[in-house]
Amino acid sequence: MKLFRRKPKVKKIGLALGGGGARGLAHIQVFETLDELGIRPHAIAGTSIGAVMGALYASGLSGHEIRALVDRLMLRKVEKFSDILTRHDLLKWVELIDPVFHRGALLKGEKFIRFLSESMECTTFEELQIPLSISAADYCSGSEAVFTSGDLLSAVRASMAIPGVFTPVERDGKLLVDGGLVNPLPYSLLRKSCDLIIAVDVSGSLEKEAKRPDFFDAVLGSFEILQSALIAEKLRRDPPGIYLRPDLHGVRILEFNKAGQVFDQSASIKDELRHKLRM
Repeated sequence: MKLFRRKPKVKKIGLALGGGGARGLAHIQVFETLDELGIRPHAIAGTSIGAVMGALYASGLSGHEIRALVDRLMLRKVEKFSDILTRHDLLKWVELIDPVFHRGALLKGEKFIRFLSESMECTTFEELQIPLSISAADYCSGSEAVFTSGDLLSAVRASMAIPGVFTPVERDGKLLVDGGLVNPLPYSLLRKSCDLIIAVDVSGSLEKEAKRPDFFDAVLGSFEILQSALIAEKLRRDPPGIYLRPDLHGVRILEFNKAGQVFDQSASIKDELRHKLRM
């Protein structure tokens, strides 16, 4: 009598993409590694820039294609974010900036969302090739608002609405802001559907220059401190299967002009991810 061995069950891999502004470009390194290994996530969850990157990847774009998209928009000669609003030679990025001249925020974010829609050719969650969960914060209740269906673009814009920078988003009777306020590394959203979760923390180093910050830096710096504290507590109570935290430093939330620096500093997580997936 022949004995037949059962084939090992293929694990459902979940990919959680954290917030961190420009540092979130490091998520592309993870996409490229998964593509090289022929691994397709069963589900993705994202917050803030993680929601943006997650939507692009879930739409069917490869890591290589997302990197090429970023390369076309890279700000190679900009020293600081405020230059984007004043320099006329930065046409590619100026076209995506829509200043708002009322209290509460600097930018609307609608032009960027339109650009995002054109890049991935998806406007709803149902059109995505990989199931996606997006975390935002309900400003009035202080609770987490999770989106998995319906309009994709408003969910992404809500999740990236950093208080004081982007205007809040009204959806389903709620006033929504950046998901980093409640769930900056949203691997908890994948617990029920996935066997193995890869969580990518791009919060980066909190070290800053020993000088008094201006108002803008104080707001964003405080936001970063909050996110790091929330992630540390989540990891202490309930760590994911694979945790990746590239050594990102010297890059502030809105310094997308430092994309090359982010890619250089996060290159090592490719080998780290390969090693952990073999274990």
